[in-house]
This record gives sequence, structure tokens and C-alpha cells, in this order.
Amino acid sequence: MSVHIQNLQESIQSLRNHGRYNEMIEACYQLLQEATDLGDRQLQMDAYVNFALGFYKIGDIKDAFLYIEKHAMLCEIYGNESDELDSNHIFFLLYEYTGNYVKAKHVLENTIVLGSKLGKYNLVSENCSELSSVLSCTGNHEEALRVGEKGARIAAHHEPYCPFLLMKATLAVAEAHFGLKDFETAKSLIQTVVQDSVLESYAKEKAKCYRLLAEMQRVQQKPIDALASLAIAEDSAKNANNLKQQKEIQEVQIELHSELKNFEKGFEIQARHIELLKEIHFQDTVNAAMKLEMKVKLQELERQANTDFLTEVSSRRALEETANEWLTQASLSEENVVCIAFDIDNLKTLNDTYGHAFGDQVIRRIARVCSDLLRRSDITGRIGGDEFVSILKGITVEAAYKKAQRMLKAVNGLSFEQNGEKLSLTLSIGLAENAYGSIKEYDKLYHKADIALYRAKNKGKNQVCIYRNETY
Repeated sequence: MSVHIQNLQESIQSLRNHGRYNEMIEACYQLLQEATDLGDRQLQMDAYVNFALGFYKIGDIKDAFLYIEKHAMLCEIYGNESDELDSNHIFFLLYEYTGNYVKAKHVLENTIVLGSKLGKYNLVSENCSELSSVLSCTGNHEEALRVGEKGARIAAHHEPYCPFLLMKATLAVAEAHFGLKDFETAKSLIQTVVQDSVLESYAKEKAKCYRLLAEMQRVQQKPIDALASLAIAEDSAKNANNLKQQKEIQEVQIELHSELKNFEKGFEIQARHIELLKEIHFQDTVNAAMKLEMKVKLQELERQANTDFLTEVSSRRALEETANEWLTQASLSEENVVCIAFDIDNLKTLNDTYGHAFGDQVIRRIARVCSDLLRRSDITGRIGGDEFVSILKGITVEAAYKKAQRMLKAVNGLSFEQNGEKLSLTLSIGLAENAYGSIKEYDKLYHKADIALYRAKNKGKNQVCIYRNETY
């Protein structure tokens, strides 16, 4: 990678960390041009994910979704774990926009785990702050506090230091303390943020900060102070072009002026409120169709993310998520779960001799044949190249072995013709079981099946081996 491109990527990351989204978008155009000139898919994905985030943050939902689609299409074919991390982050934005907090929470949790694994601690901190806010919105304030504090610790020690990340995390922690009615701690944290000059650069965070401060001042029965804070919050919400936030702030202002019997000022705000409601109604009418379209497209993107593009069996990510869910359930119910790992013998030789198009044809057909031999309740996924995994629950390893033998026999019976030559194929298959709940994680179960698979290879291929405590 050239020094120029590396500097450009670092600049985009810095602008993203500091919330300078318009500048980030401009830099993304440069990165996309470089990626196009080089034909570099990874750089394209990097540009797309940052476009999506930037446009979303400045309120341009339509363009944000366009780049989310572009990123998702490339990520399914060319993506690695780092791209999956980015994909999770922008999927959260969609769930946040459509109000689906359950899926937002799930994708944020996955992002935090994956980000920690990859050492992307800036994203871990940012997603901890987002998750903390989601948890506060759903009333889970204790968990919100734990997650928010984790985000703050990471932000405080992150190199290079990014004041925006720490400010965002501090606000999330303050919100959680407020939800727990620990007003003194919440007030202290909010005052720390208010005194930080960095707040002036972030209208959305400033509006949230002063609105929360106003709520605390109401609790302390300081309505005049609360109104002053709400005035700052309303101006900041306007600058952030956040109509919903403006509406909620004005409603509190009207309540306070009514309590103070300041009817003239209350009427003035009500007049602004009516105009704002008209604007919101217009925007809602415009956005209703977009939100519906986005939900439909989101379902399709979810389907694409869960489906392998070549074979149409499950994607690796979908397989692993499902397997981990089943194994967790099985650890409680003592249900048996079996992992079947299989791959095509000598596929590299076929690819070298007859070309990758023929190899892809072979992979597609074998995936279909093998998955069709299993039950509807089972799941088969492609985990890379010509390697597949099937997960079967509620079945003994002996019964799964018989199914694997049928898969082997079915593949042996297939006939492929290329350049006038008839070809036959074989599989190597490895099996492992969770021993009625003793194995709780997919990675551990797959590792044992993979050992059995390579045992089958070493014994001459075209056979099935079962992992049994390091013996076969």
C-alpha cells in the first residue's frame, strides 16, 4: 500500500473518531477514486463503509443506505473479519433509524466482541457508548452503566487520544446514572462534559448533554436553570437538524413555562412548536415511504448476509451464530449436537486443470446435494473455499455418521463432464459431538470435527471419521 493511501485512510479514521463527518466524506471521495484506479476491493469497502457512516451522521439517510448496500454486496464476496466489523457497525445505524432496539442491541454486542478480538478499540469504545444509550432507552440502566464505563475506560487509554470518544462515553455513563437516580454523580459527569471545549464542535452531543442537565435541574427544582439549559439544547438540536430532539425539548419548555405561569413565553414556544410539528409531519410523510423501503431492503441485506453468495447455503457468520445459540441451549437441556465438517477431495487439482469456473460449478452442486440429504431443521454453511459445515441437533453421533455416509455415497454417484472427459468426485468428512451439552462453543466443536476431517484425509480420503477423545 502506498504512503499516500495509508495517510488518506488514517485521515479518514481520525476525522471519523472526532466526528468531523463532512470532511470525512470529502476524503472518502479521494479514497474511492484511488480504489477504483487500483481495482482494490478492500479499499472500496473501506470507502463505502465510511461514506455510509458519514452520510448517516449528517442526516442524509438515502445516500447512507446506498453505500450500505454497496458495502454489503462486496463484503459478502470479499470481506474479512475487519469488514464484518464495519458491516455490523453500519447495520446498527439502520436498526437505530428504524427503531429496532432488539436487533440494534444484538449487533452492537457482536461488534464489541469482534472489535476486541481485532484490537479495534476505537470502535469498541464507540459501540459501548451506543449500546449503553440503547440500554438506557430500554430501561436497563445497570447494564447501561457497566457498558458505558467500559467504553469510557477504553477511550481514556486509547492511543492516539480522542476527546470525542471519551466525551461520548462520559455522556452515556451520565445518562445511566440519571436513570439509576444517582443525580449527584450524573450532574458531576455532565458538568465535566460542559466544561470541555470539545463539546462545542458536536451539536448532537451538546443537545443531549444540556437536555440531560435540564432534567437534573428539574429534579433539583431549579426550573429557571432548566429553561436556560433547554434553550442551549434547542439551539444545538437545530444545528444538528434533529427535529425529533427539538420537539421533545420544546415540550419540556412548554411544561416549565406553564408551571412558572409564564404564559406569554409559553405561547411563544407553542407557536414555534406548531410550526415544528408541521415540518415534522411533512418530513414524516416523506420519510414513511423511505423507512418502509429501507425495512424491505434491510430484510434482503440480512438474507444476503446470512447466505453464501456461491452456493446459497448459509454464510459462515450465520452458521456460527446459529451453532452457538444451539450449543448454549443444549448445555441447559443436555441435548446432543453434532458437527459434520466436509470438503471436496483434490479440488485444487481440478481448478488447476479445468479452471475455477468449473470448480465453482462443482462446489455449488455438492453443496446442494449434501444439504438436501439433511433434515430441514439442520443447517449447512460454507466456511471457505470448498469446505462446509453442517450442524445437526437432537441426534446421536451414530445417526449423524449414517447421514454423512449417505452424503459420501451421493457425491460418489455424481458425474461431471469437462472437455469430453467424465469425472467423479469424493469427499473427506469429519464428525464431532458436543457430548450432550459439555461443549458450549462452536469453535471448540468445529475444531474437533476438523481434526477428524484431516484424519479422513490422511487415511486416504473418500471416507468419514469420528472424533472420539483424540481416537478414531
